[in-house]
Amino acid sequence: MIRIIPRNRTLFRCQIVKPVSLLRWNSTASPFAYVQDFNQLSQKVNETITSSSTNETIISALKAFKMLQHSYPLQDQLDSKSKLTKDCLQIIDEVFSKDVQFSSELLKEILLLNLPTELNLKLINHYYRLNPDAVIDKETALVALRNALFNGDFFRAIKVSDVTVGHPNYIKKNQDILKKGFFKLVGSAAGITILTKLGINTAIETGMVSPAWQHIVALNSVLLTYLVNSTFLVSIVKFGRQMTSAGGDYLTWQKGTFYTHWFKHADEMLFGAKILEADRDLNGGQNNPEIVEELCRPAPIGAHGVTHSLSPGYDREGNKIRLLEAKDNLEDLTFQAYWMSGGDGFEWVEPDQDPAEIAWKDHIQQYHKPQLQGGGNNAGALKWADELIEKSSDEKELK
Repeated sequence: MIRIIPRNRTLFRCQIVKPVSLLRWNSTASPFAYVQDFNQLSQKVNETITSSSTNETIISALKAFKMLQHSYPLQDQLDSKSKLTKDCLQIIDEVFSKDVQFSSELLKEILLLNLPTELNLKLINHYYRLNPDAVIDKETALVALRNALFNGDFFRAIKVSDVTVGHPNYIKKNQDILKKGFFKLVGSAAGITILTKLGINTAIETGMVSPAWQHIVALNSVLLTYLVNSTFLVSIVKFGRQMTSAGGDYLTWQKGTFYTHWFKHADEMLFGAKILEADRDLNGGQNNPEIVEELCRPAPIGAHGVTHSLSPGYDREGNKIRLLEAKDNLEDLTFQAYWMSGGDGFEWVEPDQDPAEIAWKDHIQQYHKPQLQGGGNNAGALKWADELIEKSSDEKELK
């Protein structure tokens, strides 16, 4: 291409300009972009993923099988025994068997992909395997919990709570915070006591006060120790009461649970309350008894009807004890008060229709609705069956 460029008013010069190509090879394209099935994806993973792979490469591999999920029924995404789940679990094992750098940032980015909870639990297990002393923060754990609640997968939501805010590493972190605060308080009390004692003795030696004040040193230490201990216990009680608000209108602690347990397991109560709230909203104001039993399993009782110890752990059958207790349903209490008072002071109103809640329930129905061959999601596909049942019942009544 020849372009004429004016050099001045009278002279012109010619310059040969090479055409610029508008096409450029994208060297950063994902190696998993054109995967068609799980066998091909597995081959790509074994060829591409190494111990030095970047977060972007690992996420691209996980995004690939998420795209492959569209060729499977929706119900298979929640079924732990489905072929889809088994194929996805195999890919996850192949990716993280390379001992990649599994950081907390990578875990959060993966959880934001909104994979099924069964896969998220597998990913969290690999995270702890590669990082034995790691602690998953509450914000990251909430991502996995909300995903499970959105899909109505409540029992796996409890497992998410157990392996995040209920994990021993998380409890140990809270216990270390509590110990650190206690030692600071004891150190401050000891320091104040020493300074006070030295101050009185110095004042006596200088003649500022009478030697009769010598006994105040011991009395002052006793009073100071009492005030410090009382302040510490009051702070624990006050903070513990704040921790009970984590359970909202759904959960509280079993009677006899010590206050330090409230602090260490407060986030576990918060997650349990969110699970019960979602379960109650989905079931018309009532909770699933199996979910309540799993969350609020009482401590084992001895042979003489006495509880051995109120401490979290497991019973003889291997069931987890969380020392949680379900609160009374406020709606049930309201209805009882309504019938006992004959309706005095009550007014019937239409319940609020939350668009987000309606969309959520529609999503749950899509996940749990049976997949019909040839019918899809069309309810009219079985209209002939309803008509046949009605016809049979009419014929029986005529006979």
